[in-house]
Amino acid sequence: MNIFYFGGTSFASQHLVQDLNKKFDVSCFSRRKVNNCRSHYINLEKNMTKSFIARLNNSKPDYIFFFSSLVPIKEQKSTWKECKQTNVMGLINLLKNIKFKPKKIILSSSCSVYGSENKKYVEKSFLKPPSGYSLTKFSQENILRVFCSNNNIKFLCYRLGYVFGDNMSGRRLVKKIWLKIKNKKFFFIYNKGKNLNLIHTKDIGKIVISTFKKAEGIFNLTTPYKTSLGSFYSLASTNIESNKFFYKNNYSPALLFNCFKKIKIFKFNDAINEFKNGN
Repeated sequence: MNIFYFGGTSFASQHLVQDLNKKFDVSCFSRRKVNNCRSHYINLEKNMTKSFIARLNNSKPDYIFFFSSLVPIKEQKSTWKECKQTNVMGLINLLKNIKFKPKKIILSSSCSVYGSENKKYVEKSFLKPPSGYSLTKFSQENILRVFCSNNNIKFLCYRLGYVFGDNMSGRRLVKKIWLKIKNKKFFFIYNKGKNLNLIHTKDIGKIVISTFKKAEGIFNLTTPYKTSLGSFYSLASTNIESNKFFYKNNYSPALLFNCFKKIKIFKFNDAINEFKNGN
């Protein structure tokens, strides 16, 4: 079984690409080299070369993963113009050159399509994209939904929450919080009730690799418990073992995937511990 993976150098992909490459024949396409994987350079925003189009259609991959996106540091202030070319036109450029029918296309979307209210969302919640970035993710979902329906291709969409974990940029909010705690610097947290919808990069890898062949439709990938900005601060700065926001020891991801009963995911306290240790 072969997989074409677009966006292998994205922050959310780092463990997933490694996990997939251990079990399947994976080719990664991105603007930078993907370590430990067959890697090819491509810029989806530009017209594709004839050689790439030929390789794409001759290889006829069983699955296409599309994790390629521009994710602005300040998502809430992002504009449609800033994100459209990469997130929307890049996807369209790929789809218009596909002359075969893969078994399934898997998209990495975002829980930001639900809006910015401080609550947990379910997959059927009303969508209210509040920014240019979230609007482009909403567009990606709809473009692929129509494309797959018209071509009788299975479609799977994972809406990721706030992704944290290894190699996280120091400009991201939760990393900023941890660095200030680590360096014992005073700071004030605004909007403590904001729901982060956290998901660790290791969770993404373990859940996706265990479900992508069978799952269809849209699934949210976040911790099953509401984790506000204020509670994340508590997690990062207090006694971890006693915190009520951890995954239970017997937790199974039934809250995420009712149809998958035996998936074991990365425990939230372990994720926080790794994050605190610089991973």
